[in-house]
Amino acid sequence: MQNVVLVALDSENPLQIIKSDSLETVNSQIGFAILDTKDLLADATSSASTISTYNFVTGTSKYHNKVSRRFLFGKSSKAEDEPTLAKKIKYIIPGSRNIVLIGHDINADLRALIHIDPRYKRYETLDTQEIASQILPLINNDKGQKYSLHRLLTHFKCPFYNLHCAGNDANFTLRLLLLLAVSSVKDGVLSGSEQNEGSLSTSRKELVKKLKEVARAPVPLPKHCPLSIHLVRKKKRDERRRLVGLEEPDWLANVYMERAERIFEKKKRLCV
Repeated sequence: MQNVVLVALDSENPLQIIKSDSLETVNSQIGFAILDTKDLLADATSSASTISTYNFVTGTSKYHNKVSRRFLFGKSSKAEDEPTLAKKIKYIIPGSRNIVLIGHDINADLRALIHIDPRYKRYETLDTQEIASQILPLINNDKGQKYSLHRLLTHFKCPFYNLHCAGNDANFTLRLLLLLAVSSVKDGVLSGSEQNEGSLSTSRKELVKKLKEVARAPVPLPKHCPLSIHLVRKKKRDERRRLVGLEEPDWLANVYMERAERIFEKKKRLCV
């Protein structure tokens, strides 16, 4: 496990990526979330920074700007053409390590990645949708229920916003894999063990704790959410007051925060 790098991927408009000879005019995304399993054993690594997340965008500038507003984990990177995109992907995935590719209903995303660079055909894959269908009961006893990413993240109480942005979905897919692993340990599924979490060794308990921490680490607020806008405005107000030697009264700061939180709760649907 210590030499394995988990690479979750997701794409938007994968069929267009596969069919197109040129990506210059194709509005598409391919996102990656990377977790080096060595970091799970490193005490100094914070849970929030353990997963590195990337979002690559092709197509028009208008599409790139739209996607960038939805991407939670940094800035989206624009790729003008397929060779440029392949080079960017190669740069973030360490070729000298044991790579496992992860996706939620991975087939189309994997085909798109292999179309961009055939070298990724040789890597092992895991499908979180398939894993969930094997180890979890039908959610809410709905016989027709598919194991969607949204439904599973909600089931595991994993924080998430702005699905259907490739980089975000890749990050949340990787978090889901960690929670599925924890669920497997509890149920004695992992490695064929008959143990439950209460009878695990100390080292394995620490690993389970770390998996939970990484999977449920705080998610950056969407840029368009009222609470996020409030925090940006507060930072600007604090900076202006600092320059003129004034401090914002605590009661006024609390009023602003409470108002933003009320609006955030009312409009929470817009952030998912």
